[in-house]
Amino acid sequence: MTRHSSTEQDRKMIEALRNGPVSTIEAARDLDIVQPPNTIRRLRKKGNEIRTYWTHQSTEPGRPPHRVAKYILMREAS
Repeated sequence: MTRHSSTEQDRKMIEALRNGPVSTIEAARDLDIVQPPNTIRRLRKKGNEIRTYWTHQSTEPGRPPHRVAKYILMREAS
């Protein structure tokens, strides 16, 4: 399996969500997931309950914040 396969991205995202909320910026920067919303959509289709909250977050210190999604795992698929 390649590092950038959808299966690998799903695995990295669900693992991160188990540890707490993940924003789209954090998913892209820390997990190397280019399209976090697509990964969340796949995880939801697999039965995971993931809530989306909107927040503002800077991409780096000193930059103006962007409105970004923050994902929270409420219940993992069985």
